[in-house]
Amino acid sequence: MNLLSLRFSDINGTLKEVLVSERKFKESKERGVWFDGSSVLGLVRRFESDMRLKPDENSMFNLGNMQVYFCDIYSGTKPYEGDPRFILKKVLSEAEALGFKFFTAGELEFYLLKDGEKLDRGSYFDVPPKDKAHEVKLKIIEMLTKAGIEWDMGHHEVGPGQNEVDIKYDDALITSDKILFAKNVIKFVAESCGLKATFMPKPFFGLPGNGMHLHMSLWSKEKNLFYDENDKYKISQIAKFFMAGIFKHVKAITAITNPTINSYKRLGEFEAPKYIYWGSKNRDALIRVPEIIHQASARIEFRAPDPSANPYLAFAVLLKAGLDGIKNKIQLEEAVEGDIYENGRYKTLDALPSTLEEALEELKKDDLIKNLLGSLFERFIELKESEVEEYNRRTITNWEIEKYFDA
Repeated sequence: MNLLSLRFSDINGTLKEVLVSERKFKESKERGVWFDGSSVLGLVRRFESDMRLKPDENSMFNLGNMQVYFCDIYSGTKPYEGDPRFILKKVLSEAEALGFKFFTAGELEFYLLKDGEKLDRGSYFDVPPKDKAHEVKLKIIEMLTKAGIEWDMGHHEVGPGQNEVDIKYDDALITSDKILFAKNVIKFVAESCGLKATFMPKPFFGLPGNGMHLHMSLWSKEKNLFYDENDKYKISQIAKFFMAGIFKHVKAITAITNPTINSYKRLGEFEAPKYIYWGSKNRDALIRVPEIIHQASARIEFRAPDPSANPYLAFAVLLKAGLDGIKNKIQLEEAVEGDIYENGRYKTLDALPSTLEEALEELKKDDLIKNLLGSLFERFIELKESEVEEYNRRTITNWEIEKYFDA
């Protein structure tokens, strides 16, 4: 008997699952599998609860003796427009109509903890015995490989107990499925080893946060449209328009790619970007153009996102903004290289929002991104503003207790 899992995400990118029989799976391909949408965060209200899952047979992964299918959400006989996966598919169709195929990759950073303490004192690219997560990473990579997910790199990151696994580039929709699947595998393997994996953007004061750097390029058949052999940085005018579009909308985009209160404690520290500029060697840059040695390697790296982001929504808003840049031929500012803090260069640069509240206000003002999100926009704003309210008005932090208890 085949074990079959149908999976999808809520508004935050949290995975949801229903196990189905082979008979039910066959039915689901045409009729879908019913579920209560009002019980899933950010989908629908109680009086709109009946929804259906239809598996995408192009997105199947093996998990042990179980086949996992990622699904599209339907309301009645039509795709549900508030489904994060649908929103990404919508803008991918727009890009396809323009002759573009959107390829992406993602870097997943996470801390491994044992009994609440960081697993080791290792640092960047360390080997055992400093890297005590070596065997754990091997198990993660083995499970991803058996699932059919190609990975590029796995290594110890800068922080003690911090690690990274990189998902190889693919079509943006499948990459998003893979990111959600990989996060689940990492947590699953960690717990099977008596550990806890956290993707929290900034779990520890004074240590590097967890990023989810996103790599992007546009293709037409076998041609990488971001490549130009004659350019100083080996990137094309299309790539520059694309980057300029992202910069135009980036303050609103930040609400999607950095969607938690904790996200903003990471930005601006340990190479996590704060200022809006691009470059090649400078890892403080918001968009970095990695060294390009051949056509296939031409890409841009957007360095602000963290793993709390819903990957469907993150890629959707970035692609939409990039297409806006291409359609309107938005001009890109010159690259900034070198240390931006020398001679006060950073003072001349615009900055990302410094709090979730600021990012949400920017999102409310950006009609392009609002229109893309459609019916999901209001639910996203409502959910995130309630988080801000809960944190600002009701949550008592350890910092407050330490600072004011004896006042």
